[in-house]
Amino acid sequence: MLPQEALGWYYLGMNTEHSPASIPTRLTYFTEAVCCYEQLSDKTGQAHCLKEIADIHYSQGNFKLAREELLRVLALYQASGYSRLHYTFYLLGMMNTLLGNYYDGLQYGMAAIRRAKVTQDTAELGEFYTRVGLTYYELNELAKVDEYLRLSLQQAIGRHDQKYARYLAVQIVRNMVVMGRPKQALALMLQVQRRFPPQTTADSVYLATGFLRCYIATKQFKLAAQSCQSLRRQVEELPATYANRIEVYLGIGRFFVATHQYNKAREYLQQTVLLSKNAGYKTILESSYLLLFKADSAQGLATAAIANYQHYKTMHDSIFNERNSKQIAGLQIQYDTKEKEQSIALLTKQSLLQQMTIRQRGFQRNVFLGGTLLMASLLGLGYNRFRLKQRSNQLLEAQQAEIHRKNAALEQVLGEKDQLLEERQELLVEKDWMLKEIHHRVKNNLQVVSSLLSTQSRHLHDPQAVAAIRESQNRVQVMALLHQKLYQADHLGRVNLADYAREIVNYLVESFDRQRSVQVQLELAPIELETTVATPLGLILNEAVTNALKHAFPPPRRGTLTVSLVSLGPQQYQLIITDDGVGLPQGFDLTRSRSLGMVIIKGLSRQLDGQLAVSTAQGACLSLQFDTSKKPVRTESSGLGTAYPARLT
Repeated sequence: MLPQEALGWYYLGMNTEHSPASIPTRLTYFTEAVCCYEQLSDKTGQAHCLKEIADIHYSQGNFKLAREELLRVLALYQASGYSRLHYTFYLLGMMNTLLGNYYDGLQYGMAAIRRAKVTQDTAELGEFYTRVGLTYYELNELAKVDEYLRLSLQQAIGRHDQKYARYLAVQIVRNMVVMGRPKQALALMLQVQRRFPPQTTADSVYLATGFLRCYIATKQFKLAAQSCQSLRRQVEELPATYANRIEVYLGIGRFFVATHQYNKAREYLQQTVLLSKNAGYKTILESSYLLLFKADSAQGLATAAIANYQHYKTMHDSIFNERNSKQIAGLQIQYDTKEKEQSIALLTKQSLLQQMTIRQRGFQRNVFLGGTLLMASLLGLGYNRFRLKQRSNQLLEAQQAEIHRKNAALEQVLGEKDQLLEERQELLVEKDWMLKEIHHRVKNNLQVVSSLLSTQSRHLHDPQAVAAIRESQNRVQVMALLHQKLYQADHLGRVNLADYAREIVNYLVESFDRQRSVQVQLELAPIELETTVATPLGLILNEAVTNALKHAFPPPRRGTLTVSLVSLGPQQYQLIITDDGVGLPQGFDLTRSRSLGMVIIKGLSRQLDGQLAVSTAQGACLSLQFDTSKKPVRTESSGLGTAYPARLT
């Protein structure tokens, strides 16, 4: 009866209404089915039910749990010899892409395509091509995006699926616009409209979004205005559940920004931001923030422009790091693989050399024994001496030739060994140069950000906004100095903290123009620290010195600012910043302070697991004791969660 019970639970789960309210009931049915199949040792049945559970968790947005369940499904299918693995590969590819693991998503997507072709089950091959194409878009390989989306379009045309063909055609057109081919994209849109005319309002809206994108890119704003007007009217006629509403709003917002209608643009772009956050469309969210920044900047809304630009940079850097961290990891794997191959080759050469040495010694021993026997033979057989001597000479010549041949082979092996060692050294040098180049580029990018902040501050009239931008500029400069130290240093990954602190303090004193009114005393021990420790220390020093220069010495008061870094023991240090200024406000409480500077200092001190103390006696004193033998504690910053793009933008 157990097999029937398992099948019954499975069919109950499959036939229950697929709605948010029924999710707990469906999970219960499938879980009961899994238990029954486990008792039956039916791995295929377990996998079928677990895949449905993973699909439910995917619909709830729990992508990590869904991926773990799908990995278990794959293991069960493989253990049972189940051959139709392409659907599981496809789902794993989609989960990894949604979680930002684009290279893993690409590998599973390609595996789904290969397995579908092997099993000749190509009913969903077009969807597999689409998934791979969208993953390539996240990796910014636009030529690959075009290739796989066109393969999927051929599949849709072959099975007369006009709705999916229209969707793919618009995706291809948008990718062509991003590739800088707007005229060809517009020609393709006209061809799609003739071949797949819209059947419903939703079809018309989706095609109109493609035309709008092309008209904006080709600067045909009159036609773009007509498409935009039609879109605004038709999209509101569609139900609230219309799947492509985000893309429509983004297209309308892009048109209004391009035509300088910024208030109208902001209305649609703010809705796009809200919908993208809820759906997790990271790329659309990035584009929306950039357009809002352009609109706010054009209208002189500096505060809103800065906020939207910061949101855009956060999303852009997140996507950039997800792409490039995988690329750097791939380069490291290639380097490690090359080094292992060279090590194996070197060991092989050494083994051959040892074998040849043993053979040579054996050969020499045999020569000696042969000579001894020859001598005995000559003494015993004197009458045949001449003939034996002649034969012996011939044998010795052959042996000598063999020795020369083996010596030549040995010299060749030794030469190859030296060449492999030289190649290994070249790879190590190349790796160091690559890391220095990365630090150099990061430093240049931070300098660009600092310049942008400086430029923005010159257009502001609010002193508080100017001061906030100036403080942000100082923080960016502190990080830029760190990366400058890294690419100039002989040892990558470590920084001379004394030199780093000296440059920070000198930069801040010059930035606030306090060279005459504030005397700086630096008592810095020559300490080299890892970048994971030097970075938060530099930011703490920036906040403390900035606070002293701003508040400790109000004009015309003069004073002394002292920065000391001392060693308390093995891997234990203390950073002290003191001034003889006006001191801290009466009743100051470190634990209750909510100023941005103190929040940054306390947060970075916790990251270092250090002991922070602030006191006032003839001025103010900030002390931080930390231990570099402890790994810095990683803290999660508040902000947007991991999101994913489901459409090209």
